[in-house]
Amino acid sequence: MVEFVHQIKHFRREIRLFLVFNLFANIAIGVFALIYNLYLVSLSHREDFIGSYTAVYTIAMACAALMMGPLMGRFGNWACLTYGTAVFLIASLVLAVADHAWVILATSVIAGGASAFVVVPVMPFIVEWARPKNRSVAAAVTFSIQSLSATLGSLVGGWSPQAVGTLFHVSPTGVMAYRVTLIAGVILGVLALLPLWRMRHARGHRASETGQTLIVSEATPTRRAVRRHITMFVLAGLILSIGSGAVVPFYNVYLASIGAGPSQIGLIYALAGIVAAIVVLAAPTIGHRFGPLGAEALLRLLPVPFFLVLPLVPSLGLALIAHIVRMTALSVAWPINSTFISDLLPSRARANAFSLRSGMWNLGYAAASLVAGQIIVGAGYPAIFIIFALAQAGSTAVFTGYFWRVRQRAPAQATAPAEPAPSAAP
Repeated sequence: MVEFVHQIKHFRREIRLFLVFNLFANIAIGVFALIYNLYLVSLSHREDFIGSYTAVYTIAMACAALMMGPLMGRFGNWACLTYGTAVFLIASLVLAVADHAWVILATSVIAGGASAFVVVPVMPFIVEWARPKNRSVAAAVTFSIQSLSATLGSLVGGWSPQAVGTLFHVSPTGVMAYRVTLIAGVILGVLALLPLWRMRHARGHRASETGQTLIVSEATPTRRAVRRHITMFVLAGLILSIGSGAVVPFYNVYLASIGAGPSQIGLIYALAGIVAAIVVLAAPTIGHRFGPLGAEALLRLLPVPFFLVLPLVPSLGLALIAHIVRMTALSVAWPINSTFISDLLPSRARANAFSLRSGMWNLGYAAASLVAGQIIVGAGYPAIFIIFALAQAGSTAVFTGYFWRVRQRAPAQATAPAEPAPSAAP
């Protein structure tokens, strides 16, 4: 831990401010992730409407994410982060006070689209402003802070309804308690804008590593290889998103269905966030120890046994362990996966790769959540846990299988005559 603190001191100022931004932005996201579905339930909506809300939100996020590569190239990462975060917070405030279904769904389009501006530029910003030797550490620290702030958001979201209920003499599981909690989360999220405005160098800067033209659209063999790499990177993320979309939007409701109250749910999410925040700092070490592909396979498959057993033993203790393992594995795998693809791709292709992955991820997530809501209403939760396990295994097979072959071919290609590098010009 001392070593990480020492390295953070040597990060560029923009990266240090970016870490503060992530802290407060993800507190707001953490509160909403924990409470908003419970808020919808308190408004007498069922899982099928929650699935519809999640689908609309994530489809809007996907559409915005697909445009992020060109937008980051034209306006820069800082502008996308700053103005996107502002719109996201305003839309979240509207969602916190809305109670009519059509208002919630309409506002979720804006909130979902704006959330892409908060999430997608994360890795491109790190690649742009972190020194190459610090890039993997900066990514690990960023994702650790995201887990930590989500934990703080879970604590705020878990305990605030009880406090509001006591203070105003209302039910801690009622509309008023959840609404005040959501508004408090938005207020904390506003603090994320302050470090962004203090970034002197990043303001108005357009990243040299982003561009409007997809480098993979060119026809040379090297560009075709880049196109294949991005395609498999995006496909693996799409498969993974199906499993996540089937489980994540409903897991807090599942915990409530097996007897957990809001404070217990908050503690479960907070504990998972704390564990993930600590373990993710070891991501560079894990990636070095097992290699990026070995670490990817290990981490993606780690939660599978727990979710296969959960339908057979639906206990709160096992549900807690399954959630902690899933959150921790996801948090550790993400920086390893992102750093691996950043190192593999040419600089001009990176922003587009992350943009496409985020877009397709959210499309898969939206479709899965929409279908999963119907499945839960009709058949209960066991089926979606099986879908999650199959998606984890399928994504792992696609990603590690393809890129392992790429790694195997690399030594042979290194001994072949060098191919001219693609031009950096659009």
